[in-house]
Amino acid sequence: MIRMSNQLEEIGRVSEYIAYQQTAGADDSLSFLKRYLVPDSVSEYERLRNDRDFRTATESLLLSHDYIEGLYLFAEDDTVFASTKGSELQLDYVPRDSEWYNRTLERQGGIYVSDTGYQKFLLSDQMSITFSRALYDPRTKERIGVLLMNCSVKLFDELRNGVLDDQHIAVLSPTGDRLYETYSSEGTSFVPREASGSSLDKRDNRLYVYDTFSSYDWRMVISVSLASVAKQVQSTRTFAIGFGACWAFVAIALSLWIANTFSKPVSRIAVLMKNYDKGLQQQTSLERYKSRTDEIGILYGQYANMLKKIDTLIHERYHSQFIAMSAKMKALEAQINSHFLFNTLATINSIAELEDVDSIAEMSKALGDMFRYSIKLNRDEVTLQEELEHVGNYMRIQSYRYGNKVGLEIDIRPGLENMTMLKLLMQPIVENALYHGLEAKKGKGIVRISSGEDQTGSWLEVSDDGAGIEESKLASLREMLARPPAFEQLGAESGDSRSIGIYNVHARISLYYGEPYGLEVYSAGEGKGATIRLRLPNVNG
Repeated sequence: MIRMSNQLEEIGRVSEYIAYQQTAGADDSLSFLKRYLVPDSVSEYERLRNDRDFRTATESLLLSHDYIEGLYLFAEDDTVFASTKGSELQLDYVPRDSEWYNRTLERQGGIYVSDTGYQKFLLSDQMSITFSRALYDPRTKERIGVLLMNCSVKLFDELRNGVLDDQHIAVLSPTGDRLYETYSSEGTSFVPREASGSSLDKRDNRLYVYDTFSSYDWRMVISVSLASVAKQVQSTRTFAIGFGACWAFVAIALSLWIANTFSKPVSRIAVLMKNYDKGLQQQTSLERYKSRTDEIGILYGQYANMLKKIDTLIHERYHSQFIAMSAKMKALEAQINSHFLFNTLATINSIAELEDVDSIAEMSKALGDMFRYSIKLNRDEVTLQEELEHVGNYMRIQSYRYGNKVGLEIDIRPGLENMTMLKLLMQPIVENALYHGLEAKKGKGIVRISSGEDQTGSWLEVSDDGAGIEESKLASLREMLARPPAFEQLGAESGDSRSIGIYNVHARISLYYGEPYGLEVYSAGEGKGATIRLRLPNVNG
């Protein structure tokens, strides 16, 4: 039923395509048919051109549908346009007196289907079935012609693939005539009274199943002998029993294999967990099953990883305090390094020679405040306001050295000044921006401190418009920040001063606050400045 319904729907689509969509050059078939409403109103040349265009336009339809033998358009002045595979019309055939033509007109645009047989108006000795419909102008509702599709019995070839050997299929017209039927050892003359259903004929021991095509009011009747059904059922039952017995044997063998393969390793790992302190024996036993790719291998592999993590955690527990203390001490050393003291004292000496005591007093006070702030070891956290004041003292001292060459701009969101943070985080970053970004720059440079918030917390940015960071050094710096803090990385021998200062600050933040807090470095390239972002949690003092 489904296969036949698909075929009939395709015929309907072909007829609609020809009637309403198919074009002949730039003119559709409805358009040129309207010119034939008045007899003798079209020249012979135009008739030939329209006939040629119709053949060209429908050639692909004939080639793509092997069961369509011919397509015919009958105009109102009895002009015929045909595209066929050889089933030509009888010479001087006039369809108006034919039964199919009048039945088609009665349908008023619906499809009329003839019975299967030899079509007298065709020069063909093959049985076929025709589908026809009247064509109307969509605007004026005036009839402009009739379309006829001649189809061979190949239309029903899809019905030949039956499920059972002894199966008979018949397609009946609304009047009960046979449009098509398959041939088997036993035919049938059964004609159902209902549209759909089933019936059992006990006399010849046959089952009949029937249904109706809603589009054409055809009915399909399928009959099969119960002996054939019983044979098929018996064959299926025998196969099912044999297959079930084989599967039961395989299932039992598989169950025993699985039990031996999985239960033994599970029992063994349970013993290993009870005696996990025997390290060498543990590793030797674990290696036996770690290479497996199934769940047992995953279990042994994860247990081995867990043992390694336990050892790592024990190691980190005893060394994390040393790392944090080293980071703090290196941060303090960065504040009182020889380079900074030398430049500061040189500046004080120059001012002492050139200016009065006021300048020296101001610079000395700023330096004293910085030292006092740095050596406050009674608490680790300060407010952002205190940290910014420390940075201000540092920049005040540097302004005597650089004069108007450097400047400091602070843009902190109101209310963020009371946020608490680790001490001595901002000044090393500002110092990096000054020495590595602005010192080599020609003209005045600016260090900007800004703030913001995102989903993880608050962030502070120290940016400069100085020398920037070349791409290779930027990549190396980011790679260093991506590694977890390690004790040996905090020494002065591990890199240049820029990396040491930045990494020390990053290590202190990561160790104190955890992930995802720390430093991020950005630069558009050499000569385009650099930005270092400090990610911190929102903690109000």
